[in-house]
Amino acid sequence: MEYLLLALIPVGCCIQEVSKKNYNQKKGGAFSFSAASSFMAILVYILASGGELNFTAEILPYSIAFAVSYSLAMIGSFLAIKYGPLSISSLILQYSLLIPTVFGILVPDDPPKETNSWAIGIGIFLLIISLLLVNKKEKSVNKKISAKWVIFVLLAFFCNGCCSPIQRVQQQNFDGQYKNEFMIIAMLLSTASLAIMAILFERKTLAESVKKGFGWFTVCGLCNGGVNYSVIVLVNLLPSQIMFPIISAGSTILISIASVLFYKEKLTKIQYIGLTLGIFAIIALNL
Repeated sequence: MEYLLLALIPVGCCIQEVSKKNYNQKKGGAFSFSAASSFMAILVYILASGGELNFTAEILPYSIAFAVSYSLAMIGSFLAIKYGPLSISSLILQYSLLIPTVFGILVPDDPPKETNSWAIGIGIFLLIISLLLVNKKEKSVNKKISAKWVIFVLLAFFCNGCCSPIQRVQQQNFDGQYKNEFMIIAMLLSTASLAIMAILFERKTLAESVKKGFGWFTVCGLCNGGVNYSVIVLVNLLPSQIMFPIISAGSTILISIASVLFYKEKLTKIQYIGLTLGIFAIIALNL
C-alpha cells in the first residue's frame, strides 16, 4: 500500500506543475496563487483527520519551521526564475530532494530499515545523470547568471530540501501523531505570509488574479496537500534514501511527458536518454 501511495506522489507533483503553467498563461500573480493554493491544501488535512483534531503547543516549533522553509522556498523559486534562467533554476530545485536523501543516510531511521546500499548508490548516480540530461537544452541559455539569481536559487534549494526532514523529525518525535495538526498550523502560517507578500506586491491585480486562477490554484492546492500528507505518512514507512529519489525522478519523468503531450514541447534525444536513465534509477532504488 505504501508503494502505491509513493507512486501517486509524482502524479500529484506533475499536476501541480501543469496547474502552475496554465495559471501563468493567464498572467496572474505568483504570490496570490501561492497563498491561495496553500490555503486550499489545508482542506486535505482537515478531511484526512475526519474532524478529529487535537492541537498541542508542542508541535508549534515544528509547524513554524516548516512554514518558514515552505514560504521561503516558494518565494525563492519564483524570484530565481525571474532573475535567472528557467532551465538551470528548475534543475537545481529538483536537486533539493537530495537534502532529505542525505539526511536519511546521516540520520538513520529508528529502528533502521534494511536497504541495499549498492543499489541505492547506483540509483542516486543514475538519478543525477538523468536530471542533468533531461534539463539539457540544445540552445544556450539567454539569461545571464546574476548575484541575485544565485542568492534566490540557493534559498529555494535549501528551504525546499529542508521541508521533508522537518516533517520526518516531527513524526519521529511524536510517534507518528499530530500529522494533520502540524500541517494545518504550518500551512496557515504559510498562507498568511504569502498573502502579505501578495498584498504588498500585487495589490493592484490581486482580485483579478484570484478570479482568473480559482480553478487552477484549487487543483494545485489540493494536490499539494495530498503530496505533503503522503510524504508525512511515508517518512515512517520507507527509507528516505529510497523515497525521495523516486519522487524526484518520477516527477521529472511525468512533467517531461506532460510537456510533450499537452504543450507540444519537443524533447531532444539527450533528454529522452535522460528519461530512460530516470526509469532505471527508479528500478535500482527499489532493489
